[in-house]
Amino acid sequence: MLAIGIVLVVFCCSEPLWAMRCGKKIVDVGDHKYEVLAACGQPISRETIGIDHKQVGEWRIVEEWLYIIEKYGHKQMYLLKFDGDGLVREIKWLGEQK
Repeated sequence: MLAIGIVLVVFCCSEPLWAMRCGKKIVDVGDHKYEVLAACGQPISRETIGIDHKQVGEWRIVEEWLYIIEKYGHKQMYLLKFDGDGLVREIKWLGEQK
């Protein structure tokens, strides 16, 4: 019974697998890039990976940002993909930086 309670607490209180923690802020899919910048600062790398065509004559840049976040003494790498509206569409954990 105690084990079930512990498992429930871990799952309820931990951040989602598709999220990234910067300090006390959890960055999640749907956040705007200005929210990410405010929470996490400048990324290690910013790459333009495409163009989003919303309407005729309207072009928006699609970007990927790389962050290295130190968590519990380990450096974790995350890749965030932003759509043409500047919203996080995907967060990939790339593993631990050695």
